[in-house]
Amino acid sequence: MKKIFPLLIGIMLLGSLNSCDWIRSRLGMPTSVELKQKKEQIIKDSLDKLAREQEAARLEQFRLDSLARIEAEKEALKRYHVVLGSFIMDNNAKRMMETLTRLGYQPKRLEFRNGYSVISAYQSNSLSEAYNKMYTMFALDITPYDVWVYDTNQNLHF
Repeated sequence: MKKIFPLLIGIMLLGSLNSCDWIRSRLGMPTSVELKQKKEQIIKDSLDKLAREQEAARLEQFRLDSLARIEAEKEALKRYHVVLGSFIMDNNAKRMMETLTRLGYQPKRLEFRNGYSVISAYQSNSLSEAYNKMYTMFALDITPYDVWVYDTNQNLHF
């Protein structure tokens, strides 16, 4: 028993001198370095997932805000518009709007889905008012031959 006791103490000291990692590696278990790397990877993956979710939420909110803005613009529009021109080039549309503003009108620009912009010189909820205004606008020097009344219920815009 006296010979075994120092042997047991020696084994215990030897075990305390070696780290747990040595024992874990011998048993096929992950070491503390591997556990630390795995923990860091889990944290990194969680942060990446959170960033992706926040970006998706931000994009969805932007989409919803855009849809709400478009719907608000649709509601604010009057039904009938006396249109004085349809333009594909932005500078021509701006020039027409400036001319109408100088003449005392409050022009509106409607963007059509096909890429054209139409300039509305007069807006009304009454079809007869819109036609009357269209006929009075023919007396203007700036009035082109293609003046028409656009009904927003056609949903060609936005």
